Amino acid sequence: MKLCFATADNVNTVWQEKLALVGSPDVLAFGFNGLGLVSYKKELSGETEYFADVARLSKTLSSVVISGADTDTYGIFRHSAVIADKGRLLGVTDSCFAIGDGEFSSGGGLRVYQTSRGRIGLIVCEDLYFFETAKTLALCDADIIFCLFKQVENYMPRIMLRANAFSNGVAMALVSNDYACLSDIRGNVKTESRLDLIKTQIRIEKDYHLIRSRRRGFTVDHVGD
Repeated sequence: MKLCFATADNVNTVWQEKLALVGSPDVLAFGFNGLGLVSYKKELSGETEYFADVARLSKTLSSVVISGADTDTYGIFRHSAVIADKGRLLGVTDSCFAIGDGEFSSGGGLRVYQTSRGRIGLIVCEDLYFFETAKTLALCDADIIFCLFKQVENYMPRIMLRANAFSNGVAMALVSNDYACLSDIRGNVKTESRLDLIKTQIRIEKDYHLIRSRRRGFTVDHVGD
């Protein structure tokens, strides 16, 4: 799978000025720089067309485009991720967990999107810190999981990305402002960079192995991802 990460420019800048540099990836992913703040009220009234811009860019590239966005639902703010495929908006995933007492609220559930490039799971911001998010998406047969992050300021997101990829047997990519990282199913970092535009690729693998655990005196074998 060919990937391109845009960590600095927004959707329109890449669309209008950098398509030649992007090339023809299977997936183009932005951090929260891609869309910024999106108001559902303005989107529904036609005053803005942020979601439509993502869909149009995906049509131009004939591929999948993903972007982080802060969404305003009539005064309720959430961290979200938008995904489109070949001109069609597939959906918006909100963060499931809200840490602290900030203005952003938790949103809807997790989802794996069936796209022309495979089954893509989305994790938003600090949901990466909760193992059940990646596990749920892996059990729903995601081929790859993208985590859209606000700002990577320490080592923890990178560690959690690799740990989740290893423990769940699914490739994972993290895209934020000024940083991107890609891990294979063994927890190995395949790509890590702070460049504005990063092109890379990864082979999609599915890892199934036997896990043996001891519970109340009994040894139980079960298949895990």
